[in-house]
Amino acid sequence: MRAVVPIALFTVGLMMGCGTTHQLETDAGTDGGARSGCGTVPLQPGDQTVMLQFGGAARDYIIHVPTGYDGKSPVPLLLDIHGLTSNAIEQELLSGWRQKADASGFIVVYPDGLNASWNGGSLCCGTSQMNGVDDEGFLRAVVAKVSQDGCVDPKRVYATGLSNGGAMAHLLACRAADLFAATAPVSMGNGTMPCQPSRPLSVIMFRGTSDLLVPYAGGMFPGAQADFEQWTQLDQCTGAPETTHGICNTNKQCAGGAEVTLCTINAGHVLYTQAAAQGAPVPDVVWEAFQRHTLP
Repeated sequence: MRAVVPIALFTVGLMMGCGTTHQLETDAGTDGGARSGCGTVPLQPGDQTVMLQFGGAARDYIIHVPTGYDGKSPVPLLLDIHGLTSNAIEQELLSGWRQKADASGFIVVYPDGLNASWNGGSLCCGTSQMNGVDDEGFLRAVVAKVSQDGCVDPKRVYATGLSNGGAMAHLLACRAADLFAATAPVSMGNGTMPCQPSRPLSVIMFRGTSDLLVPYAGGMFPGAQADFEQWTQLDQCTGAPETTHGICNTNKQCAGGAEVTLCTINAGHVLYTQAAAQGAPVPDVVWEAFQRHTLP
């Protein structure tokens, strides 16, 4: 079910103590979807922290606007979601998506979970999962707000995340395929039950073979191959997967032009550095795939 985004108080301020803080009341979009802010005063390149009230709590995210953005032409939007006990700042420093956004010209947002956690489905994680926090609704609200403030292409909105953030990337694929064109979970099995995407969509997964928190072979969370097979079935893929980037298996023969990819990294849980060293940098592999997919 799509979450309703209330009329909210948004507080916008530059990070690192630069600039002033402005407050305004605005309608974030009652459908929680993307709306174009093209033609308004453009966002400035660099980082800003945005505060918004959602679900009775003060929430926030970092938005990184790429170098060269002028607010005149719609650009893609990517959410990069942090793991359990982490935060938006750490994820921005860790994942490499900020550099990819500058090189390729899209906006990337790093949202913060309540109590450093996300309600990522039936299995994960922390107090947000235990308390039933509406994080799907919050992320829909984030997309609506960024789309209101910036010039965003509503057909090119994507999500990725690490660990607990990867659980959210799976959940958005299962429940929010009306808004997200594709997702890329990193170091996490799909704990959304039932997983019933409204359409076939592409899912690009990364898993580490020596991951002790989310074992590659499975345990508390589904194993890497089990996830690959589940998404292959959900996307109605046929035929045998092909090897891509040397260490990834990809099935491109799927309904609606979707594709399912599993990249197997010789690494532990936080695998960004090792993936790059093994010839499959997460932002490069994922963005290459994401560019092939838009909302129908």
